[in-house]
Amino acid sequence: MEKEVLNFEEAAEFLKISTKTLNQILKDEDIPARKIGREWRFSKHALLDWLGRGSSKDYFKNQTISRFEETRKGKTENLISHAKEILDTISRERSITIENRRFDFPENVEMEVKIKRRMDTIKFELEFEWQTDEKGENESEEWKEQS
Repeated sequence: MEKEVLNFEEAAEFLKISTKTLNQILKDEDIPARKIGREWRFSKHALLDWLGRGSSKDYFKNQTISRFEETRKGKTENLISHAKEILDTISRERSITIENRRFDFPENVEMEVKIKRRMDTIKFELEFEWQTDEKGENESEEWKEQS
């Protein structure tokens, strides 16, 4: 009898992707899955259905249109001060100008804060995302500070 419920590794193998890619899909997309305790479980049928409903147009429609990335090194207090300046400008003016391009922040902005640690490096990221037009295309901006 063929297995209908897959664990994390089996789902990655079934989809012919790495476990790293599956983990990213879990974070970024609406893949059918349940976390039971500490383990992810996937219905093989639901994964096939999800895969079949996908569209390459959805992928390209949701790509980042504009991106700005800044990496700085320095003392913690200087980096925090710089990040505060950026956020204060956004808060005060509801916009920011980067590389001669102005980005206006509407009411429906989503913000994600990420702090990642790898070995002796800590990465701090802020990501803002919002709808920009009737076509449903997203525009997002990332500001990264690395110390």
